[in-house]
Amino acid sequence: MDYSELVAVYEELGSTRSNLEKTRILSELFSSCGQSLSTVVRFSMGRVFSAWKDEDIGISSKLMVKALKKSTGASESRITEAWKSEGDLGEAAQKLLEGKTQQTFAVKKLTVEKVAENLSEMAFFEGSGSQGRKIDSISELLSLASPSEAKYVVRTVLGKMRLGVGEGTVRDAITDSFFPSIEAFEEGKDYSGDEKLLVDERLEEKIGYNSVISFFSLDSLEKGETYVKGFDKIISTEEGCKKVKNILKRFVQHGYDVTNDFGEVATTARDEGIEGLKQLEMTIFRPINAMLAKKVDSIEEGFEEVGKPAAIDFKYDGMRAQVHKKGGEVKIFTRRLDDVTNQFPEVAEKIVDLIECDECILDCEIVAYDPDDGSMVPFQKLSKRIKRKYGIDKMSEEIPVELRPFDLLNREGSMLKKSYSERFNSLEEIVSEEKGVLRLVDRAVTSDVSEVSGMQQRSLAEGQEGIMMKNLDAVYKPGSRVGYMVKLKPVMETLDLVIIGAEWSEGRRSGWLGSLVLGCSDGEGDYLEVGRLATGLTDEQLEEITERLKPLIVEEDGRDVVVKPEVVVEAEFEEVQKSPTYSSGYALRFPRLKTFRDDKEDADSIEKVERLYKSQR
Repeated sequence: MDYSELVAVYEELGSTRSNLEKTRILSELFSSCGQSLSTVVRFSMGRVFSAWKDEDIGISSKLMVKALKKSTGASESRITEAWKSEGDLGEAAQKLLEGKTQQTFAVKKLTVEKVAENLSEMAFFEGSGSQGRKIDSISELLSLASPSEAKYVVRTVLGKMRLGVGEGTVRDAITDSFFPSIEAFEEGKDYSGDEKLLVDERLEEKIGYNSVISFFSLDSLEKGETYVKGFDKIISTEEGCKKVKNILKRFVQHGYDVTNDFGEVATTARDEGIEGLKQLEMTIFRPINAMLAKKVDSIEEGFEEVGKPAAIDFKYDGMRAQVHKKGGEVKIFTRRLDDVTNQFPEVAEKIVDLIECDECILDCEIVAYDPDDGSMVPFQKLSKRIKRKYGIDKMSEEIPVELRPFDLLNREGSMLKKSYSERFNSLEEIVSEEKGVLRLVDRAVTSDVSEVSGMQQRSLAEGQEGIMMKNLDAVYKPGSRVGYMVKLKPVMETLDLVIIGAEWSEGRRSGWLGSLVLGCSDGEGDYLEVGRLATGLTDEQLEEITERLKPLIVEEDGRDVVVKPEVVVEAEFEEVQKSPTYSSGYALRFPRLKTFRDDKEDADSIEKVERLYKSQR
């Protein structure tokens, strides 16, 4: 498939904000791309590899600037200036190539397969000279690319497509592409044409019967007992059409839930239909997305969400982990699906003997503890192990960890459709506990508000984050916040902080300042960094932030700016952590903008930040 064909679709996607229109555009693309389907589906989401694969191209924006320098002959300063001006490195690449006479791309066309081949190979370049080889590989693609193609090569490499294509849009596009179209029955319409129709059995007397019509029930369709492949249209009532569409979407969603690969799901839906999607199941050593929890503000609200009685678990200040075991082999994955088995070798080794099951997948928390007194230590310290590649043995002695399983996703086969009670009972059967290595989650089952409150206080007293409340009858829904479990954490006091820096945004938000550097007062007229506020900002807020900060810019370095400390904001956050990165020595976890504090001229002090940090423990 010519890459130019895909780029034309990218441009069309980028020109609309309508999800329905994006779905239509992708559906037409998926229906027409033949053997390139799985690659095109991943590329449309800005991915080179399946979400679960532990492979990374390893190209930063700075390295991309070097590749553009080699491809275009432009200086790094000129490329950086174009980047800042356009607000997007892909746009900058397009502008730079438009100003350069190109001969190569007119002779040899760039293909989707060539882009996929070069980018896939880059993930395996290692050792001395690997960066140079990566630059050469990107430069080769850019030398074959037209200016508009270059824009999307750069964006794909950096994983910043700016197309607004999410998982739901791709799921819906796959459904529309590879299942029959769905049409509401019209009284009096002639349905005796050449189209092969699958008709709701409730319409049998109204629509009549002929050789191209077959009938189905919604119940049989939902069970996957209706064969839909080969039909041109599905006809149902107005209400039935909505149900049919949702049923088909659920089959596609199931495929993604258990494979984490929409490329595989798309080819399965195309080639094997519902039958193939039904057969897709989770595989040991291929992680799936973790089920996520809603946030509630009170125990009473939690019970309203999950019902009574409920399971009450400690919410640990650790790392969510998915542990896969098959025979004597164990792999450990983070919530982001990264393989961190090598960072926790002692856990993998011990689990072989302590989990009495040949094949299983556990949902767990990894928590760190002090080797001297056994007290829990915060995630900030544990994170040193997650990122460490060398000196693992020494680090495991300095920061030992304990695995705390709380759910069972697979035991010699999927358990996703089992109730939470069944899953936890099964988990208890296979776990042999050993303190300091592997223990089940701290847990109770109750309807008593006072008992839940007691658990919450005990969790906080032990340095944990709070509690989880879980529906005992719920199935496991990968990647969803469906109300089957909720988290209850204490509300932190807010901080009034001054903005001391920011970053020019990219893509659709280019021209606006975002990624705000927040500072607290050192008490002597200067400000200490305490975090970056980068998420949850609306377009309106970014526009106002830019209006306030632009006149205050005193220094610029690429996209980074330093501003006069005059704008004070009230910031909410989940936690204060120790940090060697920021000059204050602390970092706010997940800071959010609550409001501008025009009534204040100065930020809260470093002493207040320290007090809030100590109050957590």
